[in-house]
Amino acid sequence: MCLGDIFRRLRGTGGISPADRDVKHRVITVGRPSGWAKSAAEEFVKRIGGFSEIELVHVKEGARQTKEILEKSEGWQRVALDERGKAQSTADWKREFDRRERGPGAKTAWILGGADGHEEGFLQQCAEVKSLGPQTLSHDLALVTLLEQIYRVESWRAGHPYHRE
Repeated sequence: MCLGDIFRRLRGTGGISPADRDVKHRVITVGRPSGWAKSAAEEFVKRIGGFSEIELVHVKEGARQTKEILEKSEGWQRVALDERGKAQSTADWKREFDRRERGPGAKTAWILGGADGHEEGFLQQCAEVKSLGPQTLSHDLALVTLLEQIYRVESWRAGHPYHRE
């Protein structure tokens, strides 16, 4: 029996549940995904939910979006996704998740801006600014990529093998 099987068994018996974990994710996105991206996002949210608490929150694009994002991320460690941010490997993401679980950043709000990105003033109100890489991604693809990365790290932290380790 591998470690992943043990974790799955424990979750099934109530030994480890997403509510028992300290890391919680709130993904805040301007606009709503549609079509393939909506299906992919729903699938990743379901998968992540087996390891950690997660919620997907949508805000409407417009003049009030920054104010609404700030309201919905109040009390959470804000991490903005922006092309000006720092790109990291999956192993670096895992180390950060491990560090967050032991500190005040256990409740993380991952924030994807609208078509025009984030205002500089908003970025200054975030604990971190990350990039998903140097390439330009559509908003929907950025959302799915972020959710896949959260899933990959949370499943790795739960004992599932990571093919690069």
